[in-house]
Amino acid sequence: MQRTVRLKLAPTENQSSILRETLAQSTDCFNAVAAYGWACRQKNGVKLHQATYYPLRAKYPRLPGQLVCAARVKATEAVRSA
Repeated sequence: MQRTVRLKLAPTENQSSILRETLAQSTDCFNAVAAYGWACRQKNGVKLHQATYYPLRAKYPRLPGQLVCAARVKATEAVRSA
């Protein structure tokens, strides 16, 4: 059985700014991958990963690699559906 638990966060001002920065960087990664995929007509997730992962990691060194990959997966889905 799976259960979803909803929690209301009460971050400090510092934590809140870090969360906003993380969301902004993740959105930028999504937009970069989607733009690359659209411009190059590339819908293959592996090829998009190979083309964008290291440049995005270099541009956003504080963003965890897993979030870069998650943004790429979402962008790949968006490019495929368009």
